Amino acid sequence: MATVSEREKLEAEELEDRVIRIDRTRKTVAGGRLSSARVVVAVGDNRGHIGLGVGKARNVPEAIAKGIREAKKNMIEIPLDGYTIPHVTQAKVGGAVILLRPASRGTGIIAGGAVRQLIEISGIRDILTKSLGSGNVMNRAKACFKALSQLRNPYEVAEQRGTTVEEMMGREIVNPYAKEEVAEGGEEAVGEAVETEEQEIAEGVGEEEGLVLDDEQAVIEGGDEPESEAEEVKAANEEEPEPASEDEGALDEEA
Repeated sequence: MATVSEREKLEAEELEDRVIRIDRTRKTVAGGRLSSARVVVAVGDNRGHIGLGVGKARNVPEAIAKGIREAKKNMIEIPLDGYTIPHVTQAKVGGAVILLRPASRGTGIIAGGAVRQLIEISGIRDILTKSLGSGNVMNRAKACFKALSQLRNPYEVAEQRGTTVEEMMGREIVNPYAKEEVAEGGEEAVGEAVETEEQEIAEGVGEEEGLVLDDEQAVIEGGDEPESEAEEVKAANEEEPEPASEDEGALDEEA
């Protein structure tokens, strides 16, 4: 849908684009006719972020590239309750009016046209939508984007009211994509901790082996010393004359 360079940038940033509408116009001037294109493009990461942009240029590829750049600048984060929206919201742009309602798990995306294109790449999997006004595609897309931008985070509302989400909603609100990111970060931290622990254990084992070798060497060296001392004592005993016994001394006196 996008040009090669823009497509590569989107893939690097893990984003997906959808061309919602392409309008071609022609203008008659003195030298002939000038043609141009207007493109409505949506960009999302399928994890709760969505952007909408309009690009205008002489040719379609350039208009798409401009629309993608504008959509990336206008990206917003959608507060989620599971895989649906936390509350009902409605927005109007021109004559188009879009109503969005939360849906239970497994409902799917009940939408069509421009609204469906936006919802599919936003990360919302269960939602009920209704178009209540004009059928203009660009105005519908803008109204849907405006309705998504009006969604409020339950945790921020609970903090402003001085209460908790459980007390305000009667249940816990969980963003599954934020939970997955935390889990991935925890796994990385656990992996690093395991590697560090293994390294410390290996270093500790090496130090213990070094101590054991030092002790053995000390024992061996210490064992040589007692043997040398015994030899010295034995040599000294051989050199010293043995004292004469009392009987031999008495016989000498009598003689």
